[in-house]
Amino acid sequence: MATKNPRNEELIKLFGKNVRKYREKKGITMLQLAYACNVEYSTISTIERAIVNCSLSTAHSIAQALDISLDKLTSEDKIE
Repeated sequence: MATKNPRNEELIKLFGKNVRKYREKKGITMLQLAYACNVEYSTISTIERAIVNCSLSTAHSIAQALDISLDKLTSEDKIE
């Protein structure tokens, strides 16, 4: 039987916080980010509010749309 993947709440919250931080730094709305990532607005909203644990491919699309590396979305570094 397969083991359920653990849900890392701290990482999910940090990721959502960083998506919002870098999105705002770039000066775009959630709707604009969703369009750039080819996902629904509600997807970005739930990610930023740490409601969902998004897929790796969605995380990669967000990083590309924000023109940053994926590791910046999972680190506690300050904005440059």
